[in-house]
Amino acid sequence: MNANNSKKQLSIAGLAVSSGLFCAALFLTFLSAEAQTRRQPDTTELTCAQTQALIDKFGAINLKSGPYKFDRYVSGRNQCVSAGRVVRTTYVPTQDDSSCPVKICAEQGQQQ
Repeated sequence: MNANNSKKQLSIAGLAVSSGLFCAALFLTFLSAEAQTRRQPDTTELTCAQTQALIDKFGAINLKSGPYKFDRYVSGRNQCVSAGRVVRTTYVPTQDDSSCPVKICAEQGQQQ
């Protein structure tokens, strides 16, 4: 009987591991699908003040500012992670301002 119990226990353990792996794979599939559908905020759907408030709230955030334009906007120099990078002002279109001033990190000496 002892050998039969061991076989049953191994069979149950194998089934539990297989079920766990299946559930983990299913969870990761749903997680990646949800992440892919998450939209970045679009500056053209926000006011200038809302856009600037989002940047200030997060310190640095990727925003969409047109059909094919995405960029990382920052609240200040401390958000520029690489040495030799400086803050530059650039302009994005918003609902109420076609040239809303925002900041980006740029290489020192880089023109806009």
